[in-house]
Amino acid sequence: MKHLLWLIPLVAGLVAMRWPTLQGLALLLMLGCGLVYLVLRCRRPQLPPPPLQGEQQRDYFSVQRDIPPPN
Repeated sequence: MKHLLWLIPLVAGLVAMRWPTLQGLALLLMLGCGLVYLVLRCRRPQLPPPPLQGEQQRDYFSVQRDIPPPN
């Protein structure tokens, strides 16, 4: 359903352009779809990133530092 949340307000806006008496309904529909999107986005579980494999693993002992030369 989330993938249709951009299509519904678009169609409502196009219909409201054709019949101006439906502008209030189109506005309510757009606000409702935005609210549903926000609720669905907040309820999505946050998964941790997958662990790195092989050469992608970070070497914690090789640190490059920007140390100025001694004077």
